Amino acid sequence: MTDWPGQEGAGLCAQGAEALAQHLAAAPSVTAGLLTWCAARGIGEGPVRVLARSSGAAPHPLADLLGAPGEAQCFRRVVLGRGGIALVEADNLYLPARLPAAMRQALAATDTPFGAVIAPLAPRREAIDRAFGADAGPGCVLAQVARVRDARGRTLAVVAERFLPALLGRP
Repeated sequence: MTDWPGQEGAGLCAQGAEALAQHLAAAPSVTAGLLTWCAARGIGEGPVRVLARSSGAAPHPLADLLGAPGEAQCFRRVVLGRGGIALVEADNLYLPARLPAAMRQALAATDTPFGAVIAPLAPRREAIDRAFGADAGPGCVLAQVARVRDARGRTLAVVAERFLPALLGRP
């Protein structure tokens, strides 16, 4: 692959990031979309997994977007990857009371990504914001914020995701 020099490289990066965004939007979840994207491009091996996780207080913009004042909230900051290759950094603020106990346990105790855990709820994503290239922030090729709803339309979570250059074959 190219090492993405100058303006031509920036254009290729932007095209790749837009293609990635379209691919992820068409997938049932970001986790599923990452798996098929990576498999088609030979990025990593195996399932998409949580490589690193931390908790703490959610950034205020996410709490505002969740729109569930007074309801218990859980925050996770994760790095998702495949075969040890970091693909995305994600902030996930979710409403645990809206998830079955087994899903809450899986989120707390396993390396299974949020999208895979909640797949039985037939989630759908509602894009709130998306940025490409330099507008996505340092070290990212794509950034997006989305609200995640279940099949009945109930909000389950708000996510802020930063997709890393490895997804475009960049170092």
